[in-house]
Amino acid sequence: MEFYLIHHGQVEEQGRVVDPYALALTEAGREESRRLAENCRRWGVQFLCASTLLRAQQTADIIAESLPGVLRWDLQELEEMSIDDLVGEFITSHLISQWPPDQVRLGYERLWGRVTAALARIEIYAHTVRLERVAIAAHRRVINLLLLNWLGLDWRSLDALSFSIAPGATCKVVLDGNVTRFAWINCVNTD
Repeated sequence: MEFYLIHHGQVEEQGRVVDPYALALTEAGREESRRLAENCRRWGVQFLCASTLLRAQQTADIIAESLPGVLRWDLQELEEMSIDDLVGEFITSHLISQWPPDQVRLGYERLWGRVTAALARIEIYAHTVRLERVAIAAHRRVINLLLLNWLGLDWRSLDALSFSIAPGATCKVVLDGNVTRFAWINCVNTD
């Protein structure tokens, strides 16, 4: 099974948007998404999963347009870390960049639970209906956690290992029995 992890395209600057979780793609982000769509078509993507946040939805919409009939799941579990991950905690800001370290750790722990549960559902479904090529349009933190999972690590490893995934970049992970192979990480153009 091949997984193509897709970081959504470039987004508007946060300073101009009241809700950082509703950031829209810029024109450059839409162009990145069109290139991603062409790549997905060449790769033969059969199953497209996407975060339900606007920027990932816009990226997935552009990709889906180039893949008529592609199976698509939009999953809240693939959303970026947010204040929703801190339910029950006193919160000083909706901006993750302003959270204290203990809240960031809690956010990652809860994001890990969401993301790994979604991945298990995706893998089981794809295996059951014999889909071999899956694309996941999501966010940098989500992609980092997916990569850590396939490395046999968890969210606590982020202090020692994380990947700087650029907007519009992809990662290809190949699962073959008990062997996981990283074909590429953070590739902006695969031509």
